[in-house]
Amino acid sequence: MVLPWLAAGKLVLANLDTIIGVVKPAFTRKKVDAIPNQSDLLNQQIAELQAASSSNVEQIRDLAAQLKQVVTALDQAALNAAAERERPRKLCLVAITLSVIAIIAAIVSGFAR
Repeated sequence: MVLPWLAAGKLVLANLDTIIGVVKPAFTRKKVDAIPNQSDLLNQQIAELQAASSSNVEQIRDLAAQLKQVVTALDQAALNAAAERERPRKLCLVAITLSVIAIIAAIVSGFAR
């Protein structure tokens, strides 16, 4: 059960810089005094927002692909865990059946005497 979380944790740690890059603002504030014309400032901010938006789209696409891999890995790990639990379950059922048969045999042999 720990193995799927370990894989997910490793994936998150490996891509931590990408995650922080998405969360961190992609542009800085400009002072109104820095650019003499207000429309130039607005045009520059619009260009920065468009660039940030394009960058976010690519990063979201990459993160979605990675999330798909994580979900697939978790699904496979769940199937493997279920398969690993199946054999001991069958062995337990066989052991219980043999125990019941042994108890019945002991009771029958006790009454036969």
